[in-house]
Amino acid sequence: MQKYFMYLSILLFGSLLYGSDFHVAVQAKKTKSVPIGLVTVGKKQKLQGIVDRLHKDLCYSGQCQVVSKSIQNLKSVSAVKNLFPDEVSLAVFISDEGNEIVWRLYDLLSVEMIAADRCQKREYKDFVVAHQLADQIWPVLMGTASSFSSKIAYCKQIWKKYHNHEKPYKQIWIADFDGSNAQLFIDIPTVSFAPRWSSNPTCPLLFYSENTLSNVQLVMSNMFNKRQVMCCFDGLNMQPTFNKNGKEVVFCLSKDGSSQLYHSYVDHKSGKRRCDRLTDNSGNNFGPCYLDDHHVAFVSDFATRRPQIYIMDLRTKSIQRITDGAYVACPAYCPVSNKLVYSKMIDGAMQLCEYDCQLKKHKQLTQGPGSKEEPSWSSCGNYILFGVNEGLKSRIAQLNLLTGKVKYLTSVQDHCTYPSCSPVYSEFFGILN
Repeated sequence: MQKYFMYLSILLFGSLLYGSDFHVAVQAKKTKSVPIGLVTVGKKQKLQGIVDRLHKDLCYSGQCQVVSKSIQNLKSVSAVKNLFPDEVSLAVFISDEGNEIVWRLYDLLSVEMIAADRCQKREYKDFVVAHQLADQIWPVLMGTASSFSSKIAYCKQIWKKYHNHEKPYKQIWIADFDGSNAQLFIDIPTVSFAPRWSSNPTCPLLFYSENTLSNVQLVMSNMFNKRQVMCCFDGLNMQPTFNKNGKEVVFCLSKDGSSQLYHSYVDHKSGKRRCDRLTDNSGNNFGPCYLDDHHVAFVSDFATRRPQIYIMDLRTKSIQRITDGAYVACPAYCPVSNKLVYSKMIDGAMQLCEYDCQLKKHKQLTQGPGSKEEPSWSSCGNYILFGVNEGLKSRIAQLNLLTGKVKYLTSVQDHCTYPSCSPVYSEFFGILN
């Protein structure tokens, strides 16, 4: 794993040295929660932790109302019909079969099995297995993608004494998709901020920026907290964004004065990694995010006194401005919905807005007090994670686009910023487990 980690480091950057809830305006459909049966088959004690967490996952969005039962064995298929009241027409049966957890989804009206699958337990903790089961079951149950197995990273500000004076530091924490199982990940005596996840589903990596005495360097860490400095030019080195296969990266450098965007990729003709400067203007260019392999959205103030969002074609470096007027920042793209979410200054506070890349239309998502910043899409496209800053308080919140509801994922006592959603990785090791 360490060897692969070092290899990916070189692959990505080797050539750089040379060249309570507030109101929301989401129009969610008002639907009644669907009653779902959840049945533990066999010894309940062996499955208790997994089933309890699976119950929470299936109930999390508010779309399902889960009724749990436990039975020793399933004597006949016809017996499933009498386990629940008439309003429960679907039920998931969970059983422990050695090294695997097997689930079966039954239609209780026709007494037919709709789907079935299994999940390897390996050395995974119960909540990891439960999230994997939920990711298998949810698309069959509800017809939409899910991201229960994904993680979130965010920054937490703390204060420590340094020469008898209180000094602020920023740590990086990692938690489950709903803020549970939060664990301290990066804890060094400086400010670590702006975490970004790699996009390669087989190799979980976290990139972040770190203050030093002379600059802000870009650092990469694997899930065992093995760190490596990736970029250490003068000024800012930050905000990497990766294409779908994780082999190309666009990021920000301010080594020549203002912040400019750079593109690192492998040249198809020479087979060598190159690093091209994408922007060359007198403004600050920041917050890049890939839309597809050939287009990147970013923020720049080069044309106006207020930052605006642009879309660049990486092949021609031509740009198109998609916003106008008020201050905007922090674009993030969702490939599931083909939409951008961003923050926009409206009536003295930053609000979340979305841009439909196909229809080319903007819509405001949030309103009310508190600035909503640094939005990040869940990999399933059903949630937007963001920071809420109000006065001296800063918390991580999550907007459910299916219901229009918002949940706070961090405590009001903690000062948390810079949230970032991970993909659903195929391996769960280190802090992911």
